[in-house]
Amino acid sequence: GNGRVRVTFQHAPVWERGVEPGSCPPQGLKLFRAVVSKERLRDSNDEVTEGTIKGPPSADEEKESPPLPGNPRFFRPVPPFDWHAKWSGTSWTWGPQTGDRGWAVEELEDADAWHGRPAGDTSGVWSLRLPGGVLIQCPRVIVGGMPGICRLAWMPESEGKAGTLEDGNKAKLLRVEASVSALEPIISDDDEDMMVGFYPPTLTSLRTDMMEKVGELEGASLEERERAAEGYVFSQDEEAETKEATSTKMDVGSTSSQRTSAPIDEKLEQRIAEDPRNALDL
Repeated sequence: GNGRVRVTFQHAPVWERGVEPGSCPPQGLKLFRAVVSKERLRDSNDEVTEGTIKGPPSADEEKESPPLPGNPRFFRPVPPFDWHAKWSGTSWTWGPQTGDRGWAVEELEDADAWHGRPAGDTSGVWSLRLPGGVLIQCPRVIVGGMPGICRLAWMPESEGKAGTLEDGNKAKLLRVEASVSALEPIISDDDEDMMVGFYPPTLTSLRTDMMEKVGELEGASLEERERAAEGYVFSQDEEAETKEATSTKMDVGSTSSQRTSAPIDEKLEQRIAEDPRNALDL
């Protein structure tokens, strides 16, 4: 199409708590800025663009002049469960040892469908989901010896609705995943115990995906897809285990009258009955 999304993550030196900044080399790089740019190609002919909206894409422009099929809509609402579908397409990867590789992907596996987990796979992930089907993820802190993964997922087009100009269009999904290493120390040639600096950050791997929606997930309800979109994956096995555990607790509670909490004297029990806030004294 005639649009693109660019993302820039910037990390700054950081020290552990209790360590005076500058007293030693940085112990990590902490995210302090993320810039997301939504850009659209413009006709360079002034006669063609005269009297039309110029400048960066805007919601008003999309409302007054909807993009033609094949071009992205940056400000449309995208429901969370739209990310959860059967996606098929091509994938390209690069590595310092493997080089460039490409192959066809018939269907993304659940473990590889990170775009459906907006909060990320670990607690150290910072993420942001924006209108127009944009999801970005990056590490909150990058430390030496541990690559940080930066991700961008973008759905430039949604599935076309019947009876509209986009009828018959399939949803598109573009993904970029880059692994970056930083804070690799430079050791002095004269003294192996002396560090003289850091090597520049390096790109350790890169993957790009161009996917198209080919169907819905089998056996997944809208509720399950919505839960998965919030980072919680629910399965029938978990549901059965939860019900079994609940019923077991209920059976134990009905057959046992032992108190599991600390005993409450009569005066405190009366105070709690008068004002439930007195239970905070326990």
